[in-house]
Amino acid sequence: MLELLKFCYQWVLPPGFCILALLVTGALFLRSRRAGGWVFLVAGLVLWVLSLRGTATLVCAPLESTYTPPAVSEIMSQGCDVLVMTGAGSVGGVPDVDGTGQPSSIMAKSMLTAFRLQRLTGLPLLVTGGEVRKSDGREGDIALRIFAGMGVEGNKLLTENQSRNTVQNARFTKELLQEKGFDKVLLVVPALHAPRAARLFEREGVDCLVYPSNYRRSLGWTLTLPADLMPTADNLNDVSDALREYLALLAMRLGLY
Repeated sequence: MLELLKFCYQWVLPPGFCILALLVTGALFLRSRRAGGWVFLVAGLVLWVLSLRGTATLVCAPLESTYTPPAVSEIMSQGCDVLVMTGAGSVGGVPDVDGTGQPSSIMAKSMLTAFRLQRLTGLPLLVTGGEVRKSDGREGDIALRIFAGMGVEGNKLLTENQSRNTVQNARFTKELLQEKGFDKVLLVVPALHAPRAARLFEREGVDCLVYPSNYRRSLGWTLTLPADLMPTADNLNDVSDALREYLALLAMRLGLY
């Protein structure tokens, strides 16, 4: 009974409700021989497919499997002398344990990975990320306050808090690395974003070893019915984010940015 209820309520919430509305509208249009019925049906089916777990996994997997997290021994043997974590969204103006502003769920997972790596390697930790919108707060400042509260020594913490996108993350970080005399970067970045971020940092001349974090999808997915027929907003969001990464990589290849 519980599984049946879960299956049903997914069709009441978006995007399930929107899919049903499109499919029902298309069926009614076709039944009454009105034009446009097939448009509604196709739109509903496409939205349904894009909201499935299997689609999200298939779209995200090529990006998230591009890099394999290196072992600590490999990190040290390659001569990494600084750990750089890219910001991934924050919420400003909200209360936190020791101040104001919190990381997004994606950035929080990257922070957990970066914190553990810093503890294992002892490397200085540089967070790159500014204020994308005024309501967001500065990602770098929020992350550094939390890292300090978690016990990372102040002389091990650095921030670049002016960048508003990944292009600026790479450019402004390069300037700071040169100023501080760092040569080899261990780059902690969400797995879905890792291929594009790595190319942008390498384009700026940053020698980096990539450590993917925040995997959104299991790399060992298997079909589970009927759950995998249920559309969810999480699946649709992951597909949307992955498609954005593919488009951005294509734009880079074409020299558009």
